[in-house]
Amino acid sequence: MSVPLALARRAAANYLLHRAYCASFELTYNCNARCQHCHRGKAIPREQLATPQRLLEVCRSIRPIVAIMSGGEPLIRKELEEIVRLFREGIPALRIFVNTNGALLTPRRFQRLKEAGVHEFLISFDFPDERHDEWRAIPGLFGKIESFVGELSPDDRRRVVLTAVVTSRNYRELPRMADVALGWGVNINFSTYTWMRTDDMSLLVPEEEIDELRAVIRRLLEMKAAHGHVLTSDWVLDGMVRFFRREDQGVCRAGERSLVVNPDGTLSPCGLVIRDFPTRKAMLREFTAHNTCTACYTSTRANSERPARHLFLDHIPYLLHRSTA
Repeated sequence: MSVPLALARRAAANYLLHRAYCASFELTYNCNARCQHCHRGKAIPREQLATPQRLLEVCRSIRPIVAIMSGGEPLIRKELEEIVRLFREGIPALRIFVNTNGALLTPRRFQRLKEAGVHEFLISFDFPDERHDEWRAIPGLFGKIESFVGELSPDDRRRVVLTAVVTSRNYRELPRMADVALGWGVNINFSTYTWMRTDDMSLLVPEEEIDELRAVIRRLLEMKAAHGHVLTSDWVLDGMVRFFRREDQGVCRAGERSLVVNPDGTLSPCGLVIRDFPTRKAMLREFTAHNTCTACYTSTRANSERPARHLFLDHIPYLLHRSTA
Protein backbone atom coordinates (compact mmCIF):
# COMPACT_ATOMS: atom_id res chain seq x y z
CA MET A 1 0.00 0.00 0.00
CA SER A 2 1.36 3.45 -0.90
CA VAL A 3 0.38 7.11 -0.83
CA PRO A 4 -0.98 8.17 -4.25
CA LEU A 5 1.77 10.18 -5.94
CA ALA A 6 -0.64 12.85 -7.24
CA LEU A 7 -2.03 13.39 -3.75
CA ALA A 8 1.45 13.65 -2.23
CA ARG A 9 2.43 16.19 -4.89
CA ARG A 10 -0.69 18.23 -4.26
CA ALA A 11 -0.07 18.28 -0.51
CA ALA A 12 3.55 19.37 -0.97
CA ALA A 13 2.56 22.06 -3.46
CA ASN A 14 -0.12 23.48 -1.17
CA TYR A 15 2.34 23.64 1.71
CA LEU A 16 5.07 25.33 -0.33
CA LEU A 17 2.74 27.71 -2.18
CA HIS A 18 0.66 28.62 0.92
CA ARG A 19 -2.59 27.35 -0.52
CA ALA A 20 -5.48 26.29 1.69
CA TYR A 21 -5.38 22.68 2.87
CA CYS A 22 -9.11 22.37 3.47
CA ALA A 23 -12.19 24.04 1.98
CA SER A 24 -15.58 23.43 3.57
CA PHE A 25 -18.39 23.86 1.05
CA GLU A 26 -21.45 24.82 3.07
CA LEU A 27 -23.90 23.77 0.38
CA THR A 28 -26.90 25.04 2.32
CA TYR A 29 -27.52 26.69 5.67
CA ASN A 30 -30.79 24.78 5.97
CA CYS A 31 -30.69 21.83 8.37
CA ASN A 32 -33.08 19.16 9.62
CA ALA A 33 -31.57 19.19 13.14
CA ARG A 34 -31.59 21.66 16.02
CA CYS A 35 -28.37 20.75 17.83
CA GLN A 36 -27.79 22.26 21.25
CA HIS A 37 -24.24 23.37 20.43
CA CYS A 38 -24.97 24.82 16.96
CA HIS A 39 -26.55 27.98 15.53
CA ARG A 40 -27.96 26.28 12.43
CA GLY A 41 -31.36 24.65 12.08
CA LYS A 42 -33.82 27.41 11.29
CA ALA A 43 -35.44 27.21 7.88
CA ILE A 44 -34.03 29.62 5.29
CA PRO A 45 -36.57 30.14 2.52
CA ARG A 46 -35.42 31.29 -0.93
CA GLU A 47 -31.78 30.62 -0.07
CA GLN A 48 -29.34 31.73 -2.76
CA LEU A 49 -27.44 28.64 -3.92
CA ALA A 50 -24.51 28.48 -6.30
CA THR A 51 -24.84 26.01 -9.16
CA PRO A 52 -22.71 22.85 -9.14
CA GLN A 53 -20.64 24.27 -12.03
CA ARG A 54 -20.00 27.49 -10.12
CA LEU A 55 -18.87 25.52 -7.07
CA LEU A 56 -16.46 23.59 -9.30
CA GLU A 57 -15.00 26.88 -10.53
CA VAL A 58 -14.56 28.07 -6.95
CA CYS A 59 -12.86 24.84 -5.92
CA ARG A 60 -10.52 25.02 -8.91
CA SER A 61 -9.51 28.54 -7.91
CA ILE A 62 -8.83 27.53 -4.28
CA ARG A 63 -7.08 24.20 -5.09
CA PRO A 64 -7.46 22.60 -1.63
CA ILE A 65 -6.31 19.12 -0.70
CA VAL A 66 -9.63 18.29 0.97
CA ALA A 67 -13.11 19.50 0.02
CA ILE A 68 -15.79 18.92 2.65
CA MET A 69 -19.44 18.93 1.57
CA SER A 70 -21.08 20.49 4.61
CA GLY A 71 -23.83 22.85 5.76
CA GLY A 72 -26.37 22.98 7.34
CA GLU A 73 -27.17 19.49 6.17
CA PRO A 74 -25.59 18.78 2.76
CA LEU A 75 -27.84 15.79 2.02
CA ILE A 76 -30.69 18.28 1.64
CA ARG A 77 -29.06 19.39 -1.63
CA LYS A 78 -30.52 17.21 -4.40
CA GLU A 79 -27.50 18.06 -6.58
CA LEU A 80 -25.01 16.68 -4.05
CA GLU A 81 -24.04 13.69 -6.20
CA GLU A 82 -23.61 15.98 -9.22
CA ILE A 83 -21.37 18.35 -7.24
CA VAL A 84 -19.22 15.48 -5.99
CA ARG A 85 -18.92 13.98 -9.49
CA LEU A 86 -17.91 17.32 -10.99
CA PHE A 87 -15.25 17.77 -8.32
CA ARG A 88 -13.89 14.25 -8.76
CA GLU A 89 -13.72 14.48 -12.55
CA GLY A 90 -12.57 18.08 -12.75
CA ILE A 91 -9.94 18.34 -9.98
CA PRO A 92 -7.16 15.71 -9.82
CA ALA A 93 -6.08 14.25 -6.46
CA LEU A 94 -8.81 15.97 -4.46
CA ARG A 95 -10.11 14.23 -1.33
CA ILE A 96 -13.88 14.68 -0.99
CA PHE A 97 -15.72 14.28 2.33
CA VAL A 98 -19.41 14.60 3.23
CA ASN A 99 -20.19 15.98 6.69
CA THR A 100 -23.72 14.93 7.75
CA ASN A 101 -25.85 14.33 10.82
CA GLY A 102 -26.81 11.01 9.22
CA ALA A 103 -30.58 11.33 9.45
CA LEU A 104 -30.99 11.35 5.65
CA LEU A 105 -28.16 8.95 4.89
CA THR A 106 -29.28 5.54 3.64
CA PRO A 107 -27.15 2.67 2.30
CA ARG A 108 -28.45 3.46 -1.20
CA ARG A 109 -27.51 7.16 -0.94
CA PHE A 110 -24.16 6.14 0.52
CA GLN A 111 -23.44 3.95 -2.51
CA ARG A 112 -24.48 6.67 -4.96
CA LEU A 113 -22.23 9.21 -3.26
CA LYS A 114 -19.35 6.75 -3.06
CA GLU A 115 -19.67 6.03 -6.76
CA ALA A 116 -19.80 9.78 -7.44
CA GLY A 117 -16.45 10.20 -5.67
CA VAL A 118 -16.86 10.64 -1.90
CA HIS A 119 -13.87 9.27 0.02
CA GLU A 120 -15.18 9.66 3.58
CA PHE A 121 -18.52 10.16 5.30
CA LEU A 122 -18.29 12.23 8.49
CA ILE A 123 -21.29 11.49 10.72
CA SER A 124 -21.94 13.70 13.74
CA PHE A 125 -21.89 11.81 17.04
CA ASP A 126 -22.51 13.50 20.39
CA PHE A 127 -23.34 10.67 22.80
CA PRO A 128 -22.86 6.88 22.78
CA ASP A 129 -26.58 6.21 23.21
CA GLU A 130 -30.05 7.70 22.72
CA ARG A 131 -29.01 10.96 24.41
CA HIS A 132 -27.68 11.76 20.95
CA ASP A 133 -31.30 11.98 19.71
CA GLU A 134 -32.24 14.64 22.24
CA TRP A 135 -29.05 16.64 21.64
CA ARG A 136 -29.76 16.78 17.89
CA ALA A 137 -33.57 17.03 18.26
CA ILE A 138 -34.04 14.10 15.86
CA PRO A 139 -35.92 11.20 17.50
CA GLY A 140 -34.38 7.78 16.85
CA LEU A 141 -31.21 9.19 15.29
CA PHE A 142 -28.73 7.08 17.29
CA GLY A 143 -30.53 3.88 16.35
CA LYS A 144 -30.72 4.97 12.72
CA ILE A 145 -26.95 5.57 12.55
CA GLU A 146 -26.27 2.23 14.25
CA SER A 147 -28.57 0.43 11.82
CA PHE A 148 -27.08 2.25 8.81
CA VAL A 149 -23.52 1.32 9.76
CA GLY A 150 -24.61 -2.27 10.38
CA GLU A 151 -25.78 -2.58 6.76
CA LEU A 152 -22.40 -1.53 5.34
CA SER A 153 -19.67 -3.91 4.29
CA PRO A 154 -16.44 -3.90 6.34
CA ASP A 155 -14.69 -2.03 3.51
CA ASP A 156 -17.41 0.63 3.35
CA ARG A 157 -17.25 1.10 7.11
CA ARG A 158 -13.65 2.25 6.65
CA ARG A 159 -15.11 5.28 4.90
CA VAL A 160 -17.18 6.28 7.94
CA VAL A 161 -15.83 8.64 10.60
CA LEU A 162 -17.93 9.54 13.63
CA THR A 163 -17.26 13.20 14.44
CA ALA A 164 -17.75 14.31 18.03
CA VAL A 165 -17.83 17.87 19.34
CA VAL A 166 -16.40 17.87 22.87
CA THR A 167 -18.49 19.82 25.39
CA SER A 168 -18.87 19.98 29.15
CA ARG A 169 -21.90 17.69 28.75
CA ASN A 170 -20.20 14.79 26.96
CA TYR A 171 -16.43 14.83 27.60
CA ARG A 172 -16.66 12.06 30.20
CA GLU A 173 -18.33 9.88 27.54
CA LEU A 174 -15.54 10.16 24.94
CA PRO A 175 -13.88 6.79 25.71
CA ARG A 176 -17.25 5.07 25.56
CA MET A 177 -17.95 6.81 22.24
CA ALA A 178 -14.61 5.52 20.96
CA ASP A 179 -15.64 2.05 22.16
CA VAL A 180 -18.88 2.31 20.17
CA ALA A 181 -16.93 3.30 17.06
CA LEU A 182 -14.59 0.35 17.55
CA GLY A 183 -17.52 -2.03 17.95
CA TRP A 184 -19.15 -0.69 14.81
CA GLY A 185 -15.92 -1.02 12.84
CA VAL A 186 -15.67 2.71 12.02
CA ASN A 187 -13.27 5.51 12.95
CA ILE A 188 -13.87 8.51 15.20
CA ASN A 189 -12.56 12.07 15.35
CA PHE A 190 -12.91 14.74 18.03
CA SER A 191 -13.32 18.51 17.86
CA THR A 192 -13.93 21.14 20.55
CA TYR A 193 -17.05 23.17 21.12
CA THR A 194 -16.78 26.91 20.70
CA TRP A 195 -19.08 29.45 22.33
CA MET A 196 -19.03 31.48 19.09
CA ARG A 197 -21.85 29.32 17.72
CA THR A 198 -24.40 29.76 20.51
CA ASP A 199 -22.91 32.18 23.10
CA ASP A 200 -23.39 29.37 25.64
CA MET A 201 -20.27 29.42 27.81
CA SER A 202 -21.63 26.60 29.99
CA LEU A 203 -20.72 24.07 27.28
CA LEU A 204 -17.01 24.80 27.77
CA VAL A 205 -15.27 22.40 30.15
CA PRO A 206 -14.79 24.40 33.39
CA GLU A 207 -11.37 24.95 34.95
CA GLU A 208 -12.12 22.76 37.96
CA GLU A 209 -12.74 19.75 35.66
CA ILE A 210 -9.61 20.10 33.52
CA ASP A 211 -7.77 17.31 35.37
CA GLU A 212 -10.69 14.99 34.63
CA LEU A 213 -10.61 16.04 30.98
CA ARG A 214 -6.87 15.40 30.87
CA ALA A 215 -7.44 11.85 32.14
CA VAL A 216 -10.06 11.30 29.43
CA ILE A 217 -7.60 12.50 26.78
CA ARG A 218 -4.95 10.10 28.11
CA ARG A 219 -7.45 7.27 27.77
CA LEU A 220 -8.19 8.27 24.16
CA LEU A 221 -4.48 8.30 23.38
CA GLU A 222 -4.21 4.77 24.79
CA MET A 223 -7.15 3.62 22.69
CA LYS A 224 -5.65 5.27 19.61
CA ALA A 225 -2.34 3.50 20.15
CA ALA A 226 -4.06 0.15 20.71
CA HIS A 227 -6.62 0.20 17.89
CA GLY A 228 -5.80 3.06 15.49
CA HIS A 229 -9.46 4.05 15.05
CA VAL A 230 -9.15 7.42 16.81
CA LEU A 231 -8.06 9.69 13.95
CA THR A 232 -7.48 12.84 16.01
CA SER A 233 -3.83 13.86 16.08
CA ASP A 234 -2.00 13.52 19.41
CA TRP A 235 -1.09 17.19 19.00
CA VAL A 236 -4.75 18.15 18.62
CA LEU A 237 -5.90 16.02 21.56
CA ASP A 238 -3.32 17.68 23.80
CA GLY A 239 -4.37 21.05 22.40
CA MET A 240 -7.94 20.47 23.55
CA VAL A 241 -6.78 20.57 27.14
CA ARG A 242 -4.90 23.79 26.48
CA PHE A 243 -7.95 25.31 24.80
CA PHE A 244 -10.33 24.51 27.65
CA ARG A 245 -7.76 25.85 30.09
CA ARG A 246 -8.06 29.12 28.12
CA GLU A 247 -4.38 28.98 27.18
CA ASP A 248 -3.31 31.08 24.22
CA GLN A 249 -3.59 29.04 21.00
CA GLY A 250 -2.20 31.84 18.87
CA VAL A 251 -4.04 33.82 16.23
CA CYS A 252 -6.27 31.76 13.97
CA ARG A 253 -5.09 31.31 10.38
CA ALA A 254 -8.56 30.96 8.89
CA GLY A 255 -8.53 31.97 5.26
CA GLU A 256 -4.92 30.88 4.91
CA ARG A 257 -4.88 27.22 5.97
CA SER A 258 -8.62 26.62 5.67
CA LEU A 259 -11.72 28.45 4.51
CA VAL A 260 -15.45 28.13 3.88
CA VAL A 261 -17.38 28.41 0.64
CA ASN A 262 -20.81 29.88 1.36
CA PRO A 263 -23.97 28.46 -0.26
CA ASP A 264 -23.95 31.27 -2.83
CA GLY A 265 -20.32 30.60 -3.80
CA THR A 266 -18.72 33.52 -1.97
CA LEU A 267 -16.01 32.88 0.63
CA SER A 268 -15.83 33.14 4.42
CA PRO A 269 -12.72 32.58 6.55
CA CYS A 270 -14.61 30.03 8.68
CA GLY A 271 -18.09 28.83 9.54
CA LEU A 272 -18.18 31.14 12.56
CA VAL A 273 -17.20 34.36 10.78
CA ILE A 274 -19.49 34.67 7.77
CA ARG A 275 -18.41 37.10 5.05
CA ASP A 276 -18.93 37.32 1.29
CA PHE A 277 -15.45 37.67 -0.16
CA PRO A 278 -15.34 37.10 -3.95
CA THR A 279 -11.83 35.59 -3.89
CA ARG A 280 -9.35 34.07 -1.43
CA LYS A 281 -6.88 36.82 -2.29
CA ALA A 282 -9.37 39.45 -1.13
CA MET A 283 -10.05 37.49 2.06
CA LEU A 284 -6.35 37.17 2.89
CA ARG A 285 -5.88 40.89 2.36
CA GLU A 286 -8.99 42.18 4.10
CA PHE A 287 -9.51 39.60 6.87
CA THR A 288 -6.67 37.17 7.52
CA ALA A 289 -3.96 39.84 7.61
CA HIS A 290 -5.82 41.61 10.44
CA ASN A 291 -7.43 38.66 12.24
CA THR A 292 -6.94 38.49 16.02
CA CYS A 293 -9.54 35.80 16.87
CA THR A 294 -8.46 33.06 19.30
CA ALA A 295 -11.92 31.85 20.37
CA CYS A 296 -12.09 28.37 18.82
CA TYR A 297 -10.17 25.13 18.47
CA THR A 298 -12.39 23.29 16.03
CA SER A 299 -11.06 20.23 14.25
CA THR A 300 -10.59 22.20 11.02
CA ARG A 301 -8.53 24.87 12.70
CA ALA A 302 -6.58 22.52 14.96
CA ASN A 303 -5.65 20.10 12.18
CA SER A 304 -4.78 22.70 9.56
CA GLU A 305 -2.63 24.71 11.99
CA ARG A 306 -0.48 21.88 13.30
CA PRO A 307 3.26 22.55 13.15
CA ALA A 308 4.82 21.19 9.96
CA ARG A 309 6.42 18.23 11.75
CA HIS A 310 3.07 17.05 13.11
CA LEU A 311 1.23 17.96 9.92
CA PHE A 312 3.31 15.60 7.80
CA LEU A 313 4.09 12.86 10.32
CA ASP A 314 0.44 12.56 11.34
CA HIS A 315 -0.66 12.27 7.72
CA ILE A 316 1.74 9.51 6.69
CA PRO A 317 -0.17 6.70 8.46
CA TYR A 318 -3.48 8.40 7.65
CA LEU A 319 -2.79 8.51 3.91
CA LEU A 320 -1.37 4.98 3.90
CA HIS A 321 -4.54 3.78 5.60
CA ARG A 322 -6.81 5.76 3.24
CA SER A 323 -5.10 5.27 -0.09
CA THR A 324 -7.13 2.15 -0.91
CA ALA A 325 -10.43 3.44 0.41
